[in-house]
Amino acid sequence: MRDSSSICSSRRQFLQRLALGGALLGTWTMADASRLGRITPRERPIVVCLDPGHGGHDPGAVGVRGTREKDVVLDVGLILAGHLRRTPGIQVVMTRQTDRYIPLLSRMYLGSRQRADLFVSIHADAFPDPDVRGSTVWALSGKGASNAAARWLAKSQNSADPILSKWSTSRQDPMLNEVLINMTQTAAMNAAAAAADVMIRGLAGIEGLHNAAVQHANFVVLRAPDVPSMLVETAFISNPQEEQRLRDPEFRQDLAQSMHDAIVAHFVKAPPSGSCWSAANHVLGHHETLTEVARRYGLSVKALRLANNLAQGEEPAGTHLRVPIMDA
Repeated sequence: MRDSSSICSSRRQFLQRLALGGALLGTWTMADASRLGRITPRERPIVVCLDPGHGGHDPGAVGVRGTREKDVVLDVGLILAGHLRRTPGIQVVMTRQTDRYIPLLSRMYLGSRQRADLFVSIHADAFPDPDVRGSTVWALSGKGASNAAARWLAKSQNSADPILSKWSTSRQDPMLNEVLINMTQTAAMNAAAAAADVMIRGLAGIEGLHNAAVQHANFVVLRAPDVPSMLVETAFISNPQEEQRLRDPEFRQDLAQSMHDAIVAHFVKAPPSGSCWSAANHVLGHHETLTEVARRYGLSVKALRLANNLAQGEEPAGTHLRVPIMDA
């Protein structure tokens, strides 16, 4: 499979040749060709930063059978990364791919440095009551917006800064810098809340929910002002039944697949600006099934349902569906 940059480069070359060919054949005017030649394709891939929690000397929570959170979430993260890398137009970065400890701020900064469109921290919860079970998805609370992170960005006023490099005139104006950072953080938190809501609905299909609504807290890894970030507690490793499920490779595969479907659905609903993805409207034809539509656009039926807020069952002809164009 070609990588995202080659897909988009090929599309750009195709548009240029199409413009020139149409002009030479006389089917378009030179003005038409010029306009098409000026179309700027969305070139960059969508960047997803995956953060398997804990690692190294930090085992995270430990179940009654000795199952370590750090091992479970690393496996889920690696499987999820594989699914995402096979999805056209998505690039994956990971805070860790082996059993090593990464400081919390380093995890947060990696997502920002990589200009991630989504940061997903993966955990397996624990609680003193062993009967507590289910998945929970967290986003940053409004009160948890990190002044420290904002100051870190404000100091990075060079071309490598992921936010301030977009506004060269802001470098000499600290007040404007703060306004831009606050605006960026508000947008990131709104996007994170939307993505987390899709993630909850995705996980509900395979694991009961501990909380049916997005929860908010001041987790360090969620504080990047410019990256929509969520923390997924996949299950309670302190619950003996859920620990047993987490030990099952098939269940971890199901978790990763559900998280992948939710991430894809989120980007179908809200393709990042300037990315290789865009969205289109598909009208369901007579005798056309959701399975056929999903296959046509390169996503699972579950992701298609999540992106369009559909319940189980087939939809009637004429239903409008939001679908992805993954190499636009």
